[in-house]
Amino acid sequence: MIRKGRFALWGSKEFELVSYQRQYYLQSEDPLDLENGFVGKNGDKQVFIKSVSVRELEDAYEIVPYAMIAGYRFAVEGYNEKTGKVALVTNNPFVKEKIEVSAYGKFEYIIKISLDEIRLEEDRVPILGFEGLYT
Repeated sequence: MIRKGRFALWGSKEFELVSYQRQYYLQSEDPLDLENGFVGKNGDKQVFIKSVSVRELEDAYEIVPYAMIAGYRFAVEGYNEKTGKVALVTNNPFVKEKIEVSAYGKFEYIIKISLDEIRLEEDRVPILGFEGLYT
């Protein structure tokens, strides 16, 4: 699984963090979380949410996955589970001289590569006033 997006620690457990109209929600796919006040998201029986305030969270951060290829940093744009390929994007114009990439938007380059051919890393950026206590 490629982690990408906003996450929070609550009860020493990591959850996806979603927001809607200035309200924050922890999101889970674990039915055991129903015992901790989670409810089915829009009646869903596989995705559960719990409304929380920022003060209840132990930490909050955004995960930004990336990969290094030939010394160049590429951001993870997406992952195709069927093909097992990861789409990686960079705006470094020098990359096209060393790696076979395709144009992607204006001043960007993309490469699609098998997940098992690269090593994904993560930047963990504190959000919501947290100072990255667990980084």
